[in-house]
Amino acid sequence: MMILFTTIGCKKDQYYLYNDVARLQFGPDVSRIYKSDYNLADTLKTSTFYYESDQVLLDTVWFDIYAIGGPTVADRPFKLEQDLLAGADNAVAGTHYKSFDDPAILKNYVIKAGEVHAFVPVILMRDPSLKTRTVTLKFNIVANDQFQLGETSNLWRKVVFTDRLSQPIIWNATISRYYLGDYSVVKHAFMIETTGQKFDQAFITKIYSEFAPMSYWVGVLKTNLIDYNKLHPNDPLKDEFGQLVIFP
Repeated sequence: MMILFTTIGCKKDQYYLYNDVARLQFGPDVSRIYKSDYNLADTLKTSTFYYESDQVLLDTVWFDIYAIGGPTVADRPFKLEQDLLAGADNAVAGTHYKSFDDPAILKNYVIKAGEVHAFVPVILMRDPSLKTRTVTLKFNIVANDQFQLGETSNLWRKVVFTDRLSQPIIWNATISRYYLGDYSVVKHAFMIETTGQKFDQAFITKIYSEFAPMSYWVGVLKTNLIDYNKLHPNDPLKDEFGQLVIFP
């Protein structure tokens, strides 16, 4: 299936505009490669160690990367580097993530012989500072002797991660307005504690894909909140901002 990518006309979409030299760029999941609505999917991913046991010290976030210009008979290494963002709490190599030039993981940054697609692992480290911080790791593709750069908008990816509860990306304005209300850490912790569900990116994505499961869980959360407030008539549940916790 990978080789098929190189036989499709170069005008089909932005992934195959170049045929002069081998080029490299990020992209969506293979199943969405020809769907223009997903051209910029997965540019940002979030992660937290919060749900893991204390023994889990590493986590891996994966991104899709594509070679433009067809496969070759030899493996082709590629290069990534961090892009420090002004005003952000930038992740520190060797503290918050395994450096992209760490000899132990360089073997992971390769387009294999006969392939035009690879999964890029970004290895996150559970530094104690993440208990009180949320850090950002933006990284770019760098040209090397194997690859020039592809489409400008697809040369970077970003991971935001912590060791605290954090707002899943899918908990957006629509989710807030119609289902879960405004995000807060207190609300999120209450949801987890009273249902046994993580309400993380994967879980919310799953129940949001169909109306019935989402409605069911919102009903459960509303009932749990009513029960809690009945047990604490003088101290209803408030979030870290001092606002009453509510579900629409």
